Amino acid sequence: MGQITVALALARLLERMGTEIVFGVNGHGNWAMLDALVHETKIRGVPARSEDHAVEMADGYWRMKRRAPLPIVTTSVGPGNMNIVPAIATAFYESIGLMVLAGAGATHWFDRGGLEESYRNGPEDWVAVLKPITKKSFLVTRPDTAIGMFLRAYQTAISGRPGPVVMQIPFDIQNTLIPDALPDPTPWMQWRPPAPEPAGVREAVTLLAAAKRPLVVVGSGIHNARAWDELLAFVEATGIPVATTPTGKGGFPEEHPLSVGCVGRAGTGHGNAAARRCDVVVGIGTHFTDIDTGGWTLFDIPNGARLIHLDIDPTELGRAYPAAVALTCDARLGLDALTQAARVAGVGKRADWLKEIAQERQAWEQSVSELRNSNIAPLHYARICHDTGEVVAEKNPQMPVFFDTGHLLSFAPPFLKASSRHVVHSGFMHRMGWSAAAAIGASIANGNCPAIALLGDGAFMMRGTAVATAVEQNLPIIWVVFNNRSLQIERELMFRLYGRESFCDYRKVGHKELWNPDFCKWAEAMGAQGIPVGRAEDYAPALRRALDARTPTVISVEVSLEIKGYRSVWYPYPANFYDTWTPGPLPEDTQAPAKP
Repeated sequence: MGQITVALALARLLERMGTEIVFGVNGHGNWAMLDALVHETKIRGVPARSEDHAVEMADGYWRMKRRAPLPIVTTSVGPGNMNIVPAIATAFYESIGLMVLAGAGATHWFDRGGLEESYRNGPEDWVAVLKPITKKSFLVTRPDTAIGMFLRAYQTAISGRPGPVVMQIPFDIQNTLIPDALPDPTPWMQWRPPAPEPAGVREAVTLLAAAKRPLVVVGSGIHNARAWDELLAFVEATGIPVATTPTGKGGFPEEHPLSVGCVGRAGTGHGNAAARRCDVVVGIGTHFTDIDTGGWTLFDIPNGARLIHLDIDPTELGRAYPAAVALTCDARLGLDALTQAARVAGVGKRADWLKEIAQERQAWEQSVSELRNSNIAPLHYARICHDTGEVVAEKNPQMPVFFDTGHLLSFAPPFLKASSRHVVHSGFMHRMGWSAAAAIGASIANGNCPAIALLGDGAFMMRGTAVATAVEQNLPIIWVVFNNRSLQIERELMFRLYGRESFCDYRKVGHKELWNPDFCKWAEAMGAQGIPVGRAEDYAPALRRALDARTPTVISVEVSLEIKGYRSVWYPYPANFYDTWTPGPLPEDTQAPAKP
C-alpha cells in the first residue's frame, strides 16, 4: 500500500465525488491543498481576488445547481480566513451548500504566535467564530482522522437544510503522509429527505377543503428542494393562487394565471391584497421575515387566517407565526403528498376568490404603469428592472439574473419579470454587493453563459473588483450599476425619521455636488467594457449590445435620487422601545403605501 499526503487524498476524493469547481485565494496556509487540487486533479480552479468573493462565487454556483457535488472554497490563514465571515453568514442564512477547506499554520506554531495565526486563547479560536454561521466548523487535529472527518462534514453540508461547512486543516497535517487506500465516498453523498407525517397531511387538507380564500407562499426552500414541478402540480390541482417572497422569486412561473407575484414590503398590489384577505396560508420553505410580510402586518395569523407550514428545518416552523399544521419535510415530498390528498378530498378552485384577485391585479397594473414606462432622466428604478426582464425574456429566458439589496429590494421583486427560476435575490442577510461575485459562480455553473447582476453604486464600490475575475475567466457577465451617488434607501428612511441624512450622500469635502468614481473607466481599467446610460430609451439597447458582445461589461446607469422607494405596504420603523406591534394588521392610516 502506497502513501499520499492528506491534501492529495482530499483532492482525489473530491475528484471522485464529481467536484466540478474550486474557488479560492492563495496563502501560505493552503499551499498544499492548492498544489494538489490544481495540479493533481481535473477540477476547474478559479482564483478570486478576495476570500469573500470566493465564497460568493460558490454561493452563486450552488443557487444554479442546488445539489451535490458541492462547490469547494479554499482559503489560507489569519485575515484571509477571517475575510470569509460575512459571505459565510449569507450562505448560512440562505441555506447554501458549500464547503470551505481552510488553511492554518503548522501545529507546532499553535499558541506561540505563528505568522497570522490566532494564539491569544488557542488554535481553535477561528473555527469557533464560525460556529454560529455554519452547519459545522472544525479544526483537524490528526492526519489519520482527516478523511473521515471530511466525509462526515460533506454529508452535513448537503443533508437536511443545506448549508456551509468549514474544515480547517493545519499546513503540516496537509503535508503528512497517510495510506492511499481511500474509501468510497458515495455513501456520504446520499441523503434521503423526510416525507411529511400522514396525519399532518390530512389535517392540512381538511383546512384547505374548508378554506374560502387560500394562498400559497413560497420562499427559497422551493429552490433548494428543486420542487418547482411539484409546486405547479399542487397549485393546478387545487386552484390556489401563489405568492413568492423575494428569495422565492422564480419558484413559480410569473406568467401563470394563478401567480400573484411577490408578496411583502415591495410586493405586488394583488399579492399583498391576497395576503391580507386569505384565510389559510400554505407556507413552503419560507422564514416569513419582515421583508416578506410587511413587518408582520400582512397576514392576520392566527386570528383571521390559519397557517400550514412546510419546512425541512423544524426550527423554522412557527418562528414568525404559530402554525395550525407544521410539517417537517422536504418541500418536494410535502407538496406531492398534499397534492394526492387534495385530489382525494376534492379541493378545487374558488371562483370568487380568483375573481377578486384578478380585479386587484388589474388595478395594480394600472397604478404602476407610469413607473414601469417612466421616461425620466436620470432613470427610474422601475423602468430599468422592467426593461431588464423584457430583454432577458427576449434574448435568453434561462439567463441568471441576480439582484442586490438596498433600493433594488424596493423595485426588483414587483417589476423585474422572472422569465425562469434563475432570478435570484441575496436573501435574509441583504449583503451589499453579493451579486457582483455571485453572478460569476452562476455563469460558471451554467457553462460560462451570460449572467446579469443588478446592484447599487454603494454595493458596487464594495464588491466591484469581482469584475477582474470575470475578465480573467472570460465570462460574459454584465453588472448594471444604479448610480445616484448615495445610499438611497437609507437616505429616504433617515429623512422620514429625522428630516436629514447621515453618511448616505457621497461627496468630496468642500463640494456640494454628489460624486462617484467613473464606473465605466473603472471597468475598462480592469479589462471590461463600460457603457454609460443616461436616458430611459437607451438602457434596453445597451443591455442587448452587452449581451451580444459576450464580454464582461459594466453598464453605469444614471438613476434619479428623487425616486422614493416603492412600497405596496408601509410600516413604520419603531422609533423607540415602546413603538412596536404584535403580528397582524395595522390601523388603516399606517398601511398606505409611500408615494412613488
